[in-house]
Amino acid sequence: MTSNLTLEVLISTMNRKDLSFLDHMFPDVNTSMYSILIINQTQFEEDLLSSHPKIRVINSKTFGLSKSRNLAIDNAVGDILLFSDDDVQYLPDFENTILKAYATYPEAALISFQFLNEQGDLAKLYPKREGYLTSSKRPLSSVELTFKRESAVSLNLRMDERFGLGSIFASGEEQLFKNAFLKNKLKTAYVAEPLLIHPGKTSASSLDKAKSIEATAAQKYMLYNNLTYLWLVKYVFFLFRQGYISFYDQVYAYNSGMKAISKLKALRDEN
Repeated sequence: MTSNLTLEVLISTMNRKDLSFLDHMFPDVNTSMYSILIINQTQFEEDLLSSHPKIRVINSKTFGLSKSRNLAIDNAVGDILLFSDDDVQYLPDFENTILKAYATYPEAALISFQFLNEQGDLAKLYPKREGYLTSSKRPLSSVELTFKRESAVSLNLRMDERFGLGSIFASGEEQLFKNAFLKNKLKTAYVAEPLLIHPGKTSASSLDKAKSIEATAAQKYMLYNNLTYLWLVKYVFFLFRQGYISFYDQVYAYNSGMKAISKLKALRDEN
């Protein structure tokens, strides 16, 4: 049954001393209406505290976005979990949008949505067609992702902590997380409705070119292994053709990708 599912919002933040930032995230409603788990990665001696029974806080001395996400999964209690950053603003009906989606696609263990930029437009080019998906190729942002806690916990599906802000490779963790669901024969879906407004650039789109290429190449190697070498040649030419890099930067871009693959293989050997 999906009608009785509960939603929990998993917020990753850093160095917070009070809960006032929630007022911006949920401007149209009382935040105590929602089940919220805040992971506050902090270097302060003073912990972030909550007196609201539905707003829980875990203070952690760890660093890295994927570590924050995983700590949230480990301590979550909701049936449906929603990854969140502390600089987003949720639309008034976001909870109903999510719960309705799981009623529409009851077999889905993971459903991704859309988000808007600060002008109120879709933040990127999204597919017009929604429904169950069998591919992890479409670029994702973590704030688009929702998933069933039971599916993640029972199969130990977590963010790869080598990927994400504050990690070795600064992005790509979302695609790997979704692919883990697909590899375990779980159904995923996409719903063409926005949940939130994200001002400015996302963390992944703010990366410099070299870091972005490194993270993308490493993520593709996780998915395709040795086929990634052929993909990298095509990817570098795509970047040049689209004007993201100059003709003279192609060799540098290719070497950045190769460096990332070598780094990832070395990490695998260490483990």
